[in-house]
Amino acid sequence: MKISILILLVLGLAPIQSIAVTSYEKLPAQKKGGTFTDVAGMTPRTMIPMLATDTESMEMGSLFYMPLFGKDGQTWEDYPSLAEKLDISKDRKVYTYTLNAKARWSDGSPVTSDDVEFTYQKLMDPKTEAAPLRSYYEGVQFEKVDARTFRFKIEKPKFNTLTSLNEFQSLQKKQFQGESDFNKTKEALKPVGNGPFRFKSLSRDQRVVVERDQGWWAKDLPSFKARYNFDVLQFKIIQDPTLRYEKLLQGEIDQTVLTSDQFVTQVNGVDRERFGKSPKDGKKVWADKLKSSGPMGWLGMALNLKNPMLSSLKTRKGLAFLIDYASITEKAFYGTMEQSVSPFNSASDNVHPSLRTAESRYRFDPKKAAQYFELDGWKKDPSSPVLVKEINGKKVPFKLALKFAMASPAQSKSAQMLKEVFKKQGVDLELRAMDATALYKDFEDSNFEAMMMGWSGTMEPDPKQLWSTESMKGGSNKVSFSNAKVDSLIEKANFEFNRKARTKILQEIGKVLYEELPYIFICERHFILQGMNSRIKSPLWIEKFGSSSAKEMFYE
Repeated sequence: MKISILILLVLGLAPIQSIAVTSYEKLPAQKKGGTFTDVAGMTPRTMIPMLATDTESMEMGSLFYMPLFGKDGQTWEDYPSLAEKLDISKDRKVYTYTLNAKARWSDGSPVTSDDVEFTYQKLMDPKTEAAPLRSYYEGVQFEKVDARTFRFKIEKPKFNTLTSLNEFQSLQKKQFQGESDFNKTKEALKPVGNGPFRFKSLSRDQRVVVERDQGWWAKDLPSFKARYNFDVLQFKIIQDPTLRYEKLLQGEIDQTVLTSDQFVTQVNGVDRERFGKSPKDGKKVWADKLKSSGPMGWLGMALNLKNPMLSSLKTRKGLAFLIDYASITEKAFYGTMEQSVSPFNSASDNVHPSLRTAESRYRFDPKKAAQYFELDGWKKDPSSPVLVKEINGKKVPFKLALKFAMASPAQSKSAQMLKEVFKKQGVDLELRAMDATALYKDFEDSNFEAMMMGWSGTMEPDPKQLWSTESMKGGSNKVSFSNAKVDSLIEKANFEFNRKARTKILQEIGKVLYEELPYIFICERHFILQGMNSRIKSPLWIEKFGSSSAKEMFYE
């Protein structure tokens, strides 16, 4: 939340429609037309925003459904989108939105407060499988004023109340009101949206195709005139990064995120003569590091704390000291990663001061790992190289199954490195490579002992969804982490509006998480490794606070 928004909140019932010019309005107008071919890791499970929990489904939803207010990726300011006006009461408890008078669904009918009310009621219905999103609207009441105006009333405003409300995406009431089972509706893959694109086709495990809505109601608004330039967007479903790389070179896809080894050993190695550093270098393709000031996410080892072995902190600490962080970042990620010490961006002020030096971090120390294992009752077995421990009256061997994404060479290499090191210390690590869809389902079902799992970062971290005890049911706390101090700090952080004070609370939360090890934080980076077809042009390849390429601004 930027200073301008804070001022509006302090002043009282202030309208947020007379904001500064967005960065998008400063972009040169681009020619519309052509086809852009992107890639996706798996077939979207849904195109309904509130039901979306995977990246692909979320991205599809953003093409069809506009938020009430958007977020400028260059300035991090809010700007009108589906709504043209917002009034906020002095006590921050009443948020009155007015829909844009021109707002239309892709079938030509107007977007109304009835649509928003229907969507809100559907979201808050406990039967709707939208618990992760629903948690952001706890204590919120909806009130319709007229056909274009409605209010959200808040019992106790949180630091991210404004952001959550602005991001609300409405469905068309007419399309879904007759559905007997909203969670399984076939309409989920046939969106009637209010955004820049219309759905065209989906071939499972092959491709998704969408078309630019030539009559999109917002196409001439200043913030959108130079964006969403392609007539057709197609997403080829390709999990294998090697195949993605080949398709980029062959011109069959227009962009892909490169793996660390591809960028270092191929783009800047054996294939360096085929790649330019920019689209102006005269090569068919180009690649570069696209730096962002926004958090790019982190990779860690999720530990299921319901597992009797992993419920012990001493055992988890032993495992943390068995990870060779430096070797993984250097050998598996070719030096493009750095050690992660926080889920709230290790390069930010959200990191506790005590974790900013190498001496205070977990490090590769087999002797220390052995000490923790011994303290926890793990002993050598003369008949086996695997350590054993008595748990619930039974002698149990120290065996763990580690699940990871087979499509990620870096995860595969990391897992193999862990297996070799763990074996020397009496820990039998069974590696289970899985495709993205199956891996994600096992995580959602908490069907794992240990799993390589990455999470994207946010500019305004809300720890509740991933780390609170409440989020063990319906949320993303699939490792079953429960800590009374963290729960209390999360509650405190979510009602703290002062940025500096909230940062200190996040530091405390992060410190406990790092010490308690529900995940072993391994590594993160602060840029993306991007490969592009040189026929694609853009005034900006990644926004200042972006976490992916700014393809809404791409054009031919």
